Amino acid sequence: MQSTSDTPTRNPLKKCSILTASLLILYALLSVPAYMFVGVTAVEGLTYAVVLCLVPGIIVFLASGLLYRDAAPVTVMGLSTLVRLMIVGIGTLVIIKLRADFGAAEFFNFLIWLLICYFASLLVETLLIIR
Repeated sequence: MQSTSDTPTRNPLKKCSILTASLLILYALLSVPAYMFVGVTAVEGLTYAVVLCLVPGIIVFLASGLLYRDAAPVTVMGLSTLVRLMIVGIGTLVIIKLRADFGAAEFFNFLIWLLICYFASLLVETLLIIR
């Protein structure tokens, strides 16, 4: 059974809301151990990581749903990978530049949260795109 343009999995706003909810749930689950084991800087790094992974997903879903409705899932995945890598990479460089007080331990902590959020958002995006 093929999905039509009316199904929830083809609606870009529905996809954005599913991705947002998934990352917010992940944020809620990870913020408690982050605060307990490391402190406020870990929650700050987790917040940066969630935002850096959420923004490209929203951009890709809106672009693919509104501009490229008939694009093949492979094309959307390629666009998604490119946008995600660019935004996460540039965002990480901006955070390093703006937060010069982040030491090696804080930056390593941020990278751990970034990897977890990156792969979680990649999983959710992939599942939503191939449906």
